[in-house]
Amino acid sequence: MATYSTGISATWGAVTFQEMQSLSWNYGGAGSKGRAVPWSDEVGNLTIQCLSMSGVAVTHVGSTATLTITGGGCNLTVPALYESVSTDAELNGVTKYSISLKVLN
Repeated sequence: MATYSTGISATWGAVTFQEMQSLSWNYGGAGSKGRAVPWSDEVGNLTIQCLSMSGVAVTHVGSTATLTITGGGCNLTVPALYESVSTDAELNGVTKYSISLKVLN
């Protein structure tokens, strides 16, 4: 049976992202720990698109905090690096904000 993507919330540290329009994340496969391969602490990526500026700030870029996502079958709690933020303004439309985070080990 399908899982409806309703009631999803995301927080990064004390920041709560509001009016979320989309959420995409992957976890696993990128991190490696071993002698034969280079070590990387990046184990996934996450992108949030929202209509509210709440939590959208260039001052967060480069900072780490705990990311918590709940609802809609998308539950995840991991340390994450606030990697980038972007805006997409539509003429006579709305402005959408995208936040990219790196999931860390």
